Amino acid sequence: MMETNQNQMQINLKTGTLNITTDNHHILHKLTGFSSRPNKKRGFVFVSKVLGHRYPTKPSVMESVYAQLAERIKSVLDDQPTMVIGLVEAAAGLGYGVYHHLGLSNGFYIHSTYHHLSQPVWLNFQEEHSHAPTHLLYEMADPKLRDLRNQVKNVVLIDDEFSTGQTLSNLVKPLREKLPQVERFIGAAILDWIPNELPGITCVSMHKGYYSFNWKANMQLKNPTVAKGTDDKILDAIIPHNFGRLGVQSLDIACQNYLDINTLRDKKVLVLGTGECMYPAFLIAQYLEKGKIDVYVQATSRAPYNVDNDLEGRLLFKDNYHENIDNFFYNPRQYDTIILCYETTTLPNNYDLPEQLKQYANEVIELFLTPAT
Repeated sequence: MMETNQNQMQINLKTGTLNITTDNHHILHKLTGFSSRPNKKRGFVFVSKVLGHRYPTKPSVMESVYAQLAERIKSVLDDQPTMVIGLVEAAAGLGYGVYHHLGLSNGFYIHSTYHHLSQPVWLNFQEEHSHAPTHLLYEMADPKLRDLRNQVKNVVLIDDEFSTGQTLSNLVKPLREKLPQVERFIGAAILDWIPNELPGITCVSMHKGYYSFNWKANMQLKNPTVAKGTDDKILDAIIPHNFGRLGVQSLDIACQNYLDINTLRDKKVLVLGTGECMYPAFLIAQYLEKGKIDVYVQATSRAPYNVDNDLEGRLLFKDNYHENIDNFFYNPRQYDTIILCYETTTLPNNYDLPEQLKQYANEVIELFLTPAT
């Protein structure tokens, strides 16, 4: 239940009441919904309607968000060498989409990851309130990108939303130590709720507002359960392709090699990315939309949220990365065809998402994607 009064909004959730101050209710409603999480450190969650993550989204809507956020970054960015970093989980796809629209001639993109590879870790940082608090940034595979990183003067950090600014500060601190020559740090998000300016960081967003949260009396919640598998296995053989976690300057997929658009005519289609495989799913969906298919994008998540308010349902399953971690698919709806996109080369025996999806679609198609060469 939501109450609105001038610049104030009040959203009643299972865990408590989220109070929002905004100068633009209309924009905020277009950008996000709201739900709750069983988490002692943070009892609410913003459910983006334009990210293609927990809410089915048209690829053209996502593309528009990429372009708009890129324009806001350009207003505070110069033409010096630039590193763009996307923060998983939610912004792995958003980050590359914005990077693409920045059109940098002397830049590159990399996203943080939760997965363990044999590649050396360049730095890590913490997201304290999260179910998966440790983000890893790996050393880049291409020596040319490593050389470019040493010349970088601008660093752009992209996330779906900034709440307190703590994660942003946690990342900028080691970046300053690793890259002392950097002159400008820019934080870019769809939603910005940071209460005070962050020293040395310029923030841009599509909506700026403020929130507070009042817990329900006698809420019995635990600290966030860290999404951790049975062991920290090295996943080189399972995720051998570089879709951004080892640094890229360009990224594409030969979509026409995976699907025949004519077989999807007059069908309602969901393209569902899995885990950090978000931008590849967007590319597949964008290809279908340009072919006049009624298509939506989403991605699965390892984040445990309540079914509440704008999260209307969820499926629970083990991940496809062979880590035996609980994953979720939120807001399942009815489609004619669901297309599952993987960056993993194989699937574990206990992975049953395709079987569960059959109650929501007449057809479930699985694609094992590789970057175009």
